[in-house]
Amino acid sequence: MKKTLQELAAELNIDEKYFENNFLMLDNRYAVMQDEKGLHLTDVFSWASFSPIKIGRQSNATVKGLKFQLGQYKVYIKQLQEAK
Repeated sequence: MKKTLQELAAELNIDEKYFENNFLMLDNRYAVMQDEKGLHLTDVFSWASFSPIKIGRQSNATVKGLKFQLGQYKVYIKQLQEAK
């Protein structure tokens, strides 16, 4: 059986306080979400228009996949800062 995002985060000692509506909130705008296909880095603001923007690549719902999404977030934020 697939593990939930909360279960994967617990294995990495990520505190429950970072979860909001089943999203692992990375900051005020970006979160990791889980759907039937796996894990995605998501722009949370895009949910207001009911059209979630998925950033980068999807990964499997595993600890390794969650680590990949966290790394992808760091790279994405760095690229945004360099583009300014």
